Amino acid sequence: MGWIRDVFVSHPEIAVFVALGFGFLIGKVTIRGLGLGAVTGTLLVGVVIGAVLGEDLRVDPVVKQIFFLLFLFSLGYKLGPQFVAGLRGSGLPQAVFAVALAAVGLGAAVATSLVLGYNPGIAAGLAGGGLTQSAIIGVAQDAISGLPIDADTAAQWSDLVPVAYAVTYIFGTIGAALYISFVAPRLLGIRNLPEAAHDLEVQLGFHEDDPDVTSAYQHIHRRAYLLDDTFTAQSIAEFESESVRRTGSHLYIARVRHGGEIVEPDLDHGLVAGDVIVVAGAYPALIDEHLERFAAEVVDPEILDFALETLSIVVTSKEVVGRTVAELRADPRSRRIFLTKVTRAGQTLPFTGATVLQGGDELRVQGPLSLLEQGIRHVGYPERTDPKSDMVTVAFGITAGALIGVPTIVLGSVPLSLTTSVGALLVGLLLGWRRAKSPTFGHVPPGAQWFFETVGLTLFVAVVGINAGPGFVAGLRDYGVQLFLAGVFVTLAPLIVMTLVGRFIFRKTHPVLILGMLTGALTTTAAVGTLRETAKSSVPLLGFTVPYAVGNIVLTIGGAVVVAITSTTG
Repeated sequence: MGWIRDVFVSHPEIAVFVALGFGFLIGKVTIRGLGLGAVTGTLLVGVVIGAVLGEDLRVDPVVKQIFFLLFLFSLGYKLGPQFVAGLRGSGLPQAVFAVALAAVGLGAAVATSLVLGYNPGIAAGLAGGGLTQSAIIGVAQDAISGLPIDADTAAQWSDLVPVAYAVTYIFGTIGAALYISFVAPRLLGIRNLPEAAHDLEVQLGFHEDDPDVTSAYQHIHRRAYLLDDTFTAQSIAEFESESVRRTGSHLYIARVRHGGEIVEPDLDHGLVAGDVIVVAGAYPALIDEHLERFAAEVVDPEILDFALETLSIVVTSKEVVGRTVAELRADPRSRRIFLTKVTRAGQTLPFTGATVLQGGDELRVQGPLSLLEQGIRHVGYPERTDPKSDMVTVAFGITAGALIGVPTIVLGSVPLSLTTSVGALLVGLLLGWRRAKSPTFGHVPPGAQWFFETVGLTLFVAVVGINAGPGFVAGLRDYGVQLFLAGVFVTLAPLIVMTLVGRFIFRKTHPVLILGMLTGALTTTAAVGTLRETAKSSVPLLGFTVPYAVGNIVLTIGGAVVVAITSTTG
């Protein structure tokens, strides 16, 4: 033990990675879909390491700030398009819902802290854990460092932020998930959540046989068929129209072998008995008896040997933004190109023909290489497989944001500033939104985005936990039970209030979607799995994305607001 202590004290970077490794290990543990997650797991392991090894083990605070700025910038970069989209058009009501929930939650944290006499550190940690927003830790600590107080007090308050967060986060996560999945449906008038979700699926058309509008679980196939003597000569356009009418799903003719020659025909091309055709479409339609009446499947590797491409395209074209999936599919340039997945704000979005596309949406499409390449500019910008990130944009974006956050203004006796962390977040939002409109810069592949966001935050909380460890036991002893109950109030108050608001004010919004809005506005991704499992459907997530984007930003900035208000009484 003495050797380990000496190694960790001499090389604190080892302690950081130990906390990171065990934190992610703990984060994998779930019970009925619920778990602490890697962030809270890493924080708790860091706290234990710091508490056991004492004041001798300190990690340079600059390390945590570097990773926190990287996390906040990447968070803003990812959410920028959805955040802006949520402030206008059809997303505005959901954005207002998210802002209202954040206001009620932050107000509950501030009011509770003022009544109980909590200092800004405890108050901010209470807000972060109770509202399940980990980013509040860093923003609050940044804000505390700018207060006109002595260094010892600032250090004490700063170390109490993760203490309060750790005490309140467990109920914040589990309590919110259970409330949204089991209590909120009752308050919204939903007697049977799976049945209500199924009804909404049917209402929105999730069970159509067209692969463009159904679940991504339905795979697209391309098969070769020989047209027999019973086939009536007709054009490809007539064949495809008849297929849609009979099967309810699009079947496209991709290639034709006529008289030994293989061609990629246009819609006017005539089909006759004896031709071999390649039909592309959903598997159920391909084995439908409609084809069996006049065609037999054949093995013809040569005609099936053509280049296909599967690609993600970020929606940027003004011609596409605001249109529905059905309108995009009906465009002649989309023929033989299948939409298999829509991703918005990092979440897979259930979609139908009526789904309205927004700037920044990522469409996963599949089709012939030549056709897909021709149609890309019509939709947006391709996200090709490229492991390299545009670090020029990332580095200078963080630099600009941090510089914007440095200046301080004094209102009365309270100094206010954006702080370097909030500045990085706002610049990330701006650049992420701009890239969605003109994605010729700032490429960050999914793996790098995950690293910047997830590992950036967990490395930050590892350092926070280690440095706060020595004071954790004392903080838990002084504030434990009372603080836990305060966290219960801060978690449930905004959820209950906004559930009632959703029922009686947002009457035009389907109750199942309000459950997704509650989950997104509280940014509690842990509740996503529980809600999906309880509803036996992903349809609630249609209400998740805009509130999630707006909630992340408002709650994160709210950490500085909580510190500013409570500092006058701390």
